[in-house]
Amino acid sequence: MIENYVAFDFETAKGKNACSIGIVEFNKGKVVNEYYSLINPNIGKFNPFATRIHGIRESDVLNEPEFNEVWNNINHFFDNKVIIAHNSSFDISVLNYSLQRYNLKNPINNCYCTLRISRKVLELENYKLSTLAEYYSIQQDNYHNALEDAYICGKVFSKLLLEIDDVDSFFKNTLTNSIKRKKPQSQTNSFNSFKELEEEKIDRRFKVEQIFGVMTNILKGETIVISGVFESISRNELKKLIEDNGGKVSSSISAKTSYIVAGNNMGPSKKDKAEKLDIMLINEYEFLQRIK
Repeated sequence: MIENYVAFDFETAKGKNACSIGIVEFNKGKVVNEYYSLINPNIGKFNPFATRIHGIRESDVLNEPEFNEVWNNINHFFDNKVIIAHNSSFDISVLNYSLQRYNLKNPINNCYCTLRISRKVLELENYKLSTLAEYYSIQQDNYHNALEDAYICGKVFSKLLLEIDDVDSFFKNTLTNSIKRKKPQSQTNSFNSFKELEEEKIDRRFKVEQIFGVMTNILKGETIVISGVFESISRNELKKLIEDNGGKVSSSISAKTSYIVAGNNMGPSKKDKAEKLDIMLINEYEFLQRIK
């Protein structure tokens, strides 16, 4: 039986650049330690779409530590511990990216995903963290706050354990997300190559699957243009998600366009028009964060 574990959550400024982290350590379902910090990602301008989600702005982190300083305070949480996250592939990718960026040694751990586990043991309309919190009557006041999301994740995990008859067998056969162990790299080119390959390669499919069929008005009043080719979702799926959440899809860019969900190979003429009209471009991950 798993009694001691650590839940964590990142919020990001753009791509995989973290702007906050929340960590909560549990013992037998009760909180025994917690940590929260804003993080200065040192990237300049935040993606305004990300700020709209979690409320953190560039000005909020100007005097905050960068990840390498934060890591000195939190690395013990990841050392030989059972690690938990919701949609862990994303949070692990942010952790791996941050460690690589600052040439820090990676811990050796696996991370269990409450999204994957809940999909295996529960039958719900969707498997958002907020849905699971409501299902288990866990109070949630500040969605997309990294510390609260880590707390909710850990409490959900303790509830999920009670749904499983043979925990040892279940986890023996459950896939985990590895926190990759890599030797520190001394050359900047190594990180640049990593950044180019990994910046947008986030496992988003779990986010897509958990929000299909959920009808909301979160995009009400917004006119959205879809352009380019996407990695984890088709254009038709994007269109359906927009319409299911109260938005309107337009084929042309105009002053009425709220923003553009931009994939690879977006046409240069559309980019030029968006720039002239000062219309924001967001990627598929940032769009999914908006409606998750």
